[in-house]
Amino acid sequence: MDSISGASRPNEAKCQRKQPTLESLTRRRQRTFFDMSLMLEEFIEKLSASYTSFADSQDAEISACFCLVLDHWERVSAQHGYGGLLKLLKTFLARIEDDLDVEIVMARLSERSLVGLIPPGSKQSPKERLTRLFERVTGSTFEVGGDSLAISVTLAWANFDLRFTSADNLLLSLTRTAKQLSATGGNRIVHIQAEMTAEQASGSNRRMLALLLESLRTNSLKVLFQPVMSTAAEPTQSFQALPRLVASDGSLIPAAKFVPAAREAGILATLDRWMLTHCIKMLAKDYQQIPLRIFLTQGDYLIQLPERREWLERLAAKNELASAKLALDFSLSDFLSQVMGAHELFALLRQFGMEVCVSNVDERSRWDLLVKEFPVDFVKMSPSFVRRLAHEEILESEFVRVSAPARERGVKIIMPMVEDAGLAANLWHLGADYMQGFMIQEAQEQIDLAD
Repeated sequence: MDSISGASRPNEAKCQRKQPTLESLTRRRQRTFFDMSLMLEEFIEKLSASYTSFADSQDAEISACFCLVLDHWERVSAQHGYGGLLKLLKTFLARIEDDLDVEIVMARLSERSLVGLIPPGSKQSPKERLTRLFERVTGSTFEVGGDSLAISVTLAWANFDLRFTSADNLLLSLTRTAKQLSATGGNRIVHIQAEMTAEQASGSNRRMLALLLESLRTNSLKVLFQPVMSTAAEPTQSFQALPRLVASDGSLIPAAKFVPAAREAGILATLDRWMLTHCIKMLAKDYQQIPLRIFLTQGDYLIQLPERREWLERLAAKNELASAKLALDFSLSDFLSQVMGAHELFALLRQFGMEVCVSNVDERSRWDLLVKEFPVDFVKMSPSFVRRLAHEEILESEFVRVSAPARERGVKIIMPMVEDAGLAANLWHLGADYMQGFMIQEAQEQIDLAD
């Protein structure tokens, strides 16, 4: 036995769908007895479809799901039987229908609990709606079997959140929490926050991607700044901007762990765009008059796509002083695969005073192109090259030879991943213009401009 409720009748077009609709589900509440498993299955289908729509769209409005559990249900059943419990749940359904101002779908999960889906579309937030509902239910009496009952309930709710990874995961989190709280006394309303530890996120690309998408959606990505130390005195301080995901335990997940998932899923461009926007807005707000340079790694989308360059041009035009403090960092292989696009990008960056860094370079790279074809400002050697320098003596002389023409043209050399004092001293001797790594200084949440 079960009951389904909808707050209002949807339009006739929705009734033509083969899948369950709000109207078809609403009609079921007029029945006194019907199959609970069928109704719960329809509810889960509707929840899954809504969650999939939310997950597939970057601009989707956020829906919410809730679970309402009757506290001390054994006492009610002992006094009034299952008939009394069912009558009480029907009263809850009618009360919820009166209080919520959007079309909702509900199902009876058990003899003591209801689950509901609240789509977007109201001026009230899910928290406001459900708080009002909770207060009305717990502040009222209900007629059951000729008696007037004052009851308590536990109401757990959650916004759609990609960190749940699926509608089933969301529903299980809600029902489990609601039942646990009810067993310890209940009479509470609680907002369930999606959680994902760094270990869980690292367990699969799907979980890592879910955490990344939710961080982008909620603007909660963390950006750290690691100093890029100049080996010569210069007034401009340089930092590398590094994106980090925040796990539920507060630990930070480095880009190396989630960028592959983003690239595979085709959302690396979204991450790059977020980082560009974030850094330019930060520079415009707090650092316009300070001699500062931010190195920012980007994928190949600005090189490949004219529309992305047009977007960057509009953004830079609105923030010219801030944009001139950026040094965009691209892999050399990206330039080599899109020569025409690279030239157009260079012209755009020069227009707004942005510098260019080419990374992942070693002694076998096309240094001639860095001098003739791509007039870059910085060359960042690959981490593997820096590690090999400590063990291959012949590599030092080879590096000096191949880099000489670029140095003569004014290109600055950056040595990354410097984590050893001996290596740092050797790189200094070789004439590296900049060094970065944990040995120099770890990345921090704030830009440290101290001397």
